Amino acid sequence: MKIGYKEIIIYILSILVLILFFYFSINHITKKKIEIINFVDSNIHEDFELEITNNLEDINNYLKKYSFIESHLLKHRNNEINIQINLKQSFALNKITNEVIFYDNTTAPIDYFNLSYLDSIDLNDISESSIHINNYLNEHYFILSNLFNIDQIEYIDDRRYNLVLGNGRIVMLPKVIDTKLLYFIENNIDLIEKSTNYKEFLDLRNFHNKTIRLK
Repeated sequence: MKIGYKEIIIYILSILVLILFFYFSINHITKKKIEIINFVDSNIHEDFELEITNNLEDINNYLKKYSFIESHLLKHRNNEINIQINLKQSFALNKITNEVIFYDNTTAPIDYFNLSYLDSIDLNDISESSIHINNYLNEHYFILSNLFNIDQIEYIDDRRYNLVLGNGRIVMLPKVIDTKLLYFIENNIDLIEKSTNYKEFLDLRNFHNKTIRLK
């Protein structure tokens, strides 16, 4: 079977088109810089990192909806992008609601964070609903944490708190946590522990009525 002149021209042109296609495709790939995206000292889960990576073009607006993020910083260097995500200060971890609670009462599902970050949160919130940090607790928790070895905290009746200590004892706080209460604890806790050796609870709910109970 003879091949006509016209068919030969079409065949040659087809080959040339394919060669040009592959040439420009390979040239484009080799010239395009591959961007390497790094998350610096990241406390967030790798799945969330991937979401952020997919939204780099509008990252400012994208991250606004995540209220637990304090700030973020992007740095470009050659073909690398370094992303730093700064989280707000965490307060406690609630394993019932699977949430992290931050000092400003922001909450976030634990799925957004990596395991090492979650393990670094020392305080466990055992409230049925994630704890609300009122002004009393916000102002005086640092002092309380120095006075007691607090392992868990529970928000009771939307008004006051129980502290569960590392040895299992419970300290029942009154609604009002003020300097009078803290002064009393600071100056009497050693005496209370030595003279009574309370094992179950220290009830300070009626402290402002000059009544405490322990067992």
